[in-house]
Amino acid sequence: MKGDFKLKLLFLCASHTLLHVYTKLPVVLLPILIDEYGLSVLIAGIIVAVPRVFSLVFSVPCGLLADRLGHTKLISFSLFLQVFAASLIILFPAVETVVPGFSLSAPASTFYHPPALSATSNVLPTDFLSRGLGFHGASGTFGISLGPITLGLVLSWFEWRYVYLIWIIPIFVVAVIAFFVNISEPSREEHDESKGKSLTTPLKDVLSVTFLSFLLLMLFRSAAGGTISTYLTTYLTEGKGLDVGLASTVFGLGPLIGLTSVIMGGYVGDRLGWKRSLTSIFSAVTVALFCVFVSASTFQTVLFYLVYGFFSSMTMPITSSLVAKIVPTKSRGTAYSLQFVPMTIVGIVMPIILGILIDLFEIWIIFPIAIVFYIVVLIITQVLKM
Repeated sequence: MKGDFKLKLLFLCASHTLLHVYTKLPVVLLPILIDEYGLSVLIAGIIVAVPRVFSLVFSVPCGLLADRLGHTKLISFSLFLQVFAASLIILFPAVETVVPGFSLSAPASTFYHPPALSATSNVLPTDFLSRGLGFHGASGTFGISLGPITLGLVLSWFEWRYVYLIWIIPIFVVAVIAFFVNISEPSREEHDESKGKSLTTPLKDVLSVTFLSFLLLMLFRSAAGGTISTYLTTYLTEGKGLDVGLASTVFGLGPLIGLTSVIMGGYVGDRLGWKRSLTSIFSAVTVALFCVFVSASTFQTVLFYLVYGFFSSMTMPITSSLVAKIVPTKSRGTAYSLQFVPMTIVGIVMPIILGILIDLFEIWIIFPIAIVFYIVVLIITQVLKM
């Protein structure tokens, strides 16, 4: 199976890219939604949070299904769900329909990641694990950047909904292909053995003290990153006076520049080990974010934000490879789904809390909050044992 891993990895990377082209669009669209529908910052934050409730509900079931039913059919289903979500947003312009469209896009990502990460870790040779996960993570980062960049271009000629139309056909094509291909399914022996297990067996394999400590790390890391990503475009438009299209492009450039850093993160993780690499990277992230906060000019703000995005992306392959090392192969789908639970909880709670704080103070409050979270992450990294 691992002899032809490069072709399988290429397909998984392509599907990961297309899955994520819609991921950050609701956040980037916040200034437009506020203006178009007359929303307050708090209500807009709630709209962003609602889809993540769906992700939280489906997180663990998706992992359990990935461990029992295989990978490619769930990958295909997740992409078809993206197509349906985009169709709702394109065809029905009312805010009452846009919110369900955003909401369906979130569980699509939830259905995708446990089987896709399990498949990727299964097809990769041991000596290529971190680097291969780095390439897979980079493909998702590329997709995250493509959405806002495409939106920035679309806004020059059309309304914002056309960005969903542009990507719907390639997503549909890859969804069809994923339905028929076999990327990394369990052997007959493993499949027969999994039939005899209860649904709670993978949870028992996963919920160790080590893995729970890892989830705590991911909770604060997600809180820090989400604090910035949710309201960055709003900060650039309201705090720095940028045009919405330009702010969207800047937001998209962050993960685009992070493409190289994700791959570098895989190499650094293999060479330095997880603790030294994460300590170095999170330290650089904290310093870069502080520089964004104190920057006087728009140019400096954008420059240091791109530096921040570069280092932030380096952590992805390291944390993904940690899951593969901590958890048995047969339970990785469950483990990867649980890895996203802290991110989902943060995604639900933080936009609402931040909306309240921004109304009480100003948009700049997101930076000290994120810096404090990153300091907590550094502390947890030092005491964590694996």
